[in-house]
Amino acid sequence: MILEEIRLKDFRCFFGSSHIKFSKDVDRNITIIYAENGVGKTTLLNALLWCFYGETTARFEKRKAILNYDAKKIGRTEASVEVIFEHDEKRYKASRIFDGRRNAAESFIVSKIVKGSQGGAIEPPETFINTVIPRDMASHFLFDGEHAEVFLGENNRNSIKKSIQAILGCGLVKTSIDDLVYLSGKYKRNIASTLKNVRVSKLEEDRQHFLNIVEIAKDKREKKISRCNVFREQVDDIEKKLRSYAATKELQERRDELTQAIRRLESKRTKISDEIYKWLGENGRFVVSSKISNETFSFLDDQDQKGRIPSPYNEEFVKDILSASECICGTKLDQNSEEWRRVASLLNKAADQTMRDRVTKVRARMTSLRNLRAMAPGQLRALKVQLSEIDSEYDEKEAKLEEVGTKLKGIDVQDISERESRRRELMEKLGSDEREIGTLESEMRRFQIEAAKKEQEIKKIAVQNAEAQRYIERSKLCDSIKNELEARLHEEENKARDFLRNRIADVLNSTSRKTLNLRMTDDYAISLENKDGMALPKSSGENQLLGLAFTAALVEFAKVRKSNKDYYLLPGTIAPLVLDSPFGQLDDSYRKTTAQFVPKMANQVVLLVSKSQGTEDVLSTLSQHIGAEYLLVRHNLAPGVDQKSESRHLNGKRYGITIFDSEFDGTEILEVSGE
Repeated sequence: MILEEIRLKDFRCFFGSSHIKFSKDVDRNITIIYAENGVGKTTLLNALLWCFYGETTARFEKRKAILNYDAKKIGRTEASVEVIFEHDEKRYKASRIFDGRRNAAESFIVSKIVKGSQGGAIEPPETFINTVIPRDMASHFLFDGEHAEVFLGENNRNSIKKSIQAILGCGLVKTSIDDLVYLSGKYKRNIASTLKNVRVSKLEEDRQHFLNIVEIAKDKREKKISRCNVFREQVDDIEKKLRSYAATKELQERRDELTQAIRRLESKRTKISDEIYKWLGENGRFVVSSKISNETFSFLDDQDQKGRIPSPYNEEFVKDILSASECICGTKLDQNSEEWRRVASLLNKAADQTMRDRVTKVRARMTSLRNLRAMAPGQLRALKVQLSEIDSEYDEKEAKLEEVGTKLKGIDVQDISERESRRRELMEKLGSDEREIGTLESEMRRFQIEAAKKEQEIKKIAVQNAEAQRYIERSKLCDSIKNELEARLHEEENKARDFLRNRIADVLNSTSRKTLNLRMTDDYAISLENKDGMALPKSSGENQLLGLAFTAALVEFAKVRKSNKDYYLLPGTIAPLVLDSPFGQLDDSYRKTTAQFVPKMANQVVLLVSKSQGTEDVLSTLSQHIGAEYLLVRHNLAPGVDQKSESRHLNGKRYGITIFDSEFDGTEILEVSGE
């Protein structure tokens, strides 16, 4: 979008008809509007927002009072704002009219301009405007200088995240995800209602109950995570500050070393504990086999001594003697003789080869178990010794860490002592919250598993029901699409975050007198650090500078995404940047360097500045980029006997900016010309 002209009629403080023609010159892309406080700067910014979307900024007072008071007094009933603009090389006119006769009704019309003449209305106009600049993006192109400070603060991560998501154009996708979650749940409930089974109804009731518990736990976890992030940042800042004190530097470094050592010991302790669990898994059978192996060896040895196991007689040997009918001593063995019967009786306790093999294997296995059992306790004892040594060293390091903390707290510097006390307090809160997060996550996993079990039971029962199967497939499709959309949004958000980090850093490097580094965490906590990594105090000037840098980065990101063909997300847009009081909180040095940067912030820039902000240095820096200049003049019916008229010298001419004994009360828009 390129703004051509804005026309106002009896809108708020603008009595009668007024207009501004914006500069479209690529090299002189700035339209500057001079106005003192209370004359109409913010009203102009809101005129654009109201014309396009029927809305105003949150800080805009008496939002419903659209019709100029004096115009209303003399019987006029309509107020309007018209904006003529270009989009994709075509011209359009957007008009919003306030009608006081019809209960303050508003009408909105967008029409195409063809060869200088107004064509037919575009329907619906709201949809068309949202394709030019989506409503969610609009507030980022209308920059309120006093609003800039929200970008630095512990509680504004969510607004920054929404800003990035708005520029990404993911509102439609997020709505789609919510709809898919709703539909999937509806289809799953339909499965139960279709089956009309008492057991299924109970399963579905339990499933819903478990899912509700998961959602409650998830909400609590997100809040706790957010708190923990704040605590970590505060602890980090305190520790960096403590390091800067000479008296505490050595102690702080010692604490860092001890903390790292404790973390290493914790890692070792976890590893040894895992080894013990592994030992139990692998060697538990040796412990269990102790009694069995002892009894088996006792039995084998006892029988061996008695000559029973294995038998002293070999079955094959006895059979050979009987077959030969002659003993090894030479005695003849006649069949059925007393001698023959005695030798034959040996077969009752003689051992064959199979028996001998079995006894050998049993003895070998029992010997192996006994040897491994003898070794296993030694391995366990070694692991326990290591664990004991680690625990002892851990206790020692922890005691030293506590001692260092006590010394830090005892230093006779009130600020350091307070910081150390605050650090301890934060660490306690952090530890408590982290434990609660762990409990909540465990609870979520447990009930998610329970809900999934109930769902699977329902699906098993529904396997023979064709209608229920249709609902199962629809639910599965919804879940699949939702997961794909969520993964894509996460990927795009990561890209956006990286882009903004780099661009904001570039802006700060070109505008700040200090060496400032941007810190933007993955959950959108934004702050400034000096070259030592120290978080800077959040001064209003640096807050505003960061707000401008953030806005510039968003504008550029939207421009980069203009050609986006991704069917998941809305494309970006090229839009003018309207800056209301962008220099308000900056000192003279920052104003000049920021003024050098302003022309690069967007293809078209509209600046609204007061005399205190539009200093000679600022105007001199901007001069070669200014393509159009306007002055807001305040008219008063009152004679101004006790008040002095004000004037301003611009481009070699002097203009009155406060006029008394005028024909109306209101603001006049006056074009400023050169000498």
